Amino acid sequence: MAKKLGITILVIVALSALGYFVTTGIVKPIGSDLSVIGQGKPALVLAYENFSPTSGAALDRLRQVRSDYEPRLLFVVADLGAPQGRAFASRFGLSEGQTVFLSPDGQALFITYLPSDEQELRALLDDTIAAMGS
Repeated sequence: MAKKLGITILVIVALSALGYFVTTGIVKPIGSDLSVIGQGKPALVLAYENFSPTSGAALDRLRQVRSDYEPRLLFVVADLGAPQGRAFASRFGLSEGQTVFLSPDGQALFITYLPSDEQELRALLDDTIAAMGS
């Protein structure tokens, strides 16, 4: 009984800490509002499936570099567990962990898996943004 109580308290403390970091902006989640696409800013959309190692790894890589690119590039998640996310992925032929780069007017430029190396990912983002003139 004491062990269960200790685990429960630990979980509550961990969730409270996570909530604090999210609400204070230390950990800023990548949004899933697909309506922001095509509104004048280029976008990178990740097809994300909960509990998928491929999706999780791609999301972690994006979080590592996002702050350096966010002023010039929207980062959005197409949640494959939601109807809108599934429809978006279907429209572009995306599978979990894949990304699509979209022009400022919402036209698909190319679909890819993100490089696992941070330098390669940064080079891909730099090249894509430069090609769009953003």
